[in-house]
Amino acid sequence: MKIDNNKQINQEASLDANVEDQIARNIVELLDSRAQKLPDEHSLRLAEARSLAIGRLVSQEAQLAASHSIHRSGHTLQWFGGRFGHYFEQHRIFSTLLVVCVMLLTFFAVQQFSVNHQIENSDAFLLASDLPPEAYADKGFTAWLDTN
Repeated sequence: MKIDNNKQINQEASLDANVEDQIARNIVELLDSRAQKLPDEHSLRLAEARSLAIGRLVSQEAQLAASHSIHRSGHTLQWFGGRFGHYFEQHRIFSTLLVVCVMLLTFFAVQQFSVNHQIENSDAFLLASDLPPEAYADKGFTAWLDTN
């Protein structure tokens, strides 16, 4: 039964394609017959407009292709594949937000590790100094250092 449904859907799709092709052929024939009845002045103007439009389209496509190829050649996300890079090109706001979040996370992680490193350095300094650690905790010693 499922195979019959698939065959029926395929037949309907091919019929729809045939109908569309026939409609397109009828439109082309109608336009061709009407175009032959146009005055020469209108035909020349239409031909000039068509060639001008094609020229503009070709130049725009060439500019886009040149800028697109320059952009693509240095695009790091293309290393991961076209779909991955294309996704980030289409979702620029999300991509920017993601990069900012990663940068903030990295910044906070670096700050956290640097605080631990400073504590380790201060402990090593206290243990390696000539004075005992209690001297640095004594308020009188700090006052004596300030006066001398």
